[in-house]
Amino acid sequence: MAATSTTIRGLDLKEFKEAVTKKLITEQTLRLAEYAKLKIVAIGDSIKAYHSANHMDRTGNLLDSLCWGVSYKGRLARGGFYRSAKASEESYLHEWFSGDEKYLFPVNGHELAYNYLFSYGNNGSRGWRVFFAILAPYWGYWEQGFTMKSHYGGGSQRLQFAVMTEYYDQVKAELKPMRVRFRVSVPKYKHEELKERWKRKFF
Repeated sequence: MAATSTTIRGLDLKEFKEAVTKKLITEQTLRLAEYAKLKIVAIGDSIKAYHSANHMDRTGNLLDSLCWGVSYKGRLARGGFYRSAKASEESYLHEWFSGDEKYLFPVNGHELAYNYLFSYGNNGSRGWRVFFAILAPYWGYWEQGFTMKSHYGGGSQRLQFAVMTEYYDQVKAELKPMRVRFRVSVPKYKHEELKERWKRKFF
């Protein structure tokens, strides 16, 4: 009768397979992390180039909120930021509104990025997940586009800087056949709604 064995000349095949698998996982994670580090620099530098003419990162919170991560089986394995240290000042989503209601939505870019890394990075993937995010809520307006109305009789101007859309196309091609998804969040509030929310919160 034939017998099976998990050892060959002192080699435990199960342990060998586990060791090889562990090494492959480590190497693949490191490769994806190096890719993400290079890509986040390219994304951030592109935004900085736009900012120089349009002041979209005036308070520093926009680029403070730009981050990357690599997770494996629902656990964050690697992650980081475009800026390693906070470089921003106090900011609010609706800071150009008159009245106290503009203070309802403070924006702390570095804190938003840090929280996102650990919530999204430790949630849900079965294999590897590589992600990039810019969390300052006003970025959605820049990405999707909006009409800037002049208060000085100069008419209006359509503005759009689809940086993340551009890099989505690149990442989709470079990481093929991995599935790549893209989402833009655009917060929408009416001035009157903010006033009512402020009253309910403080009165």
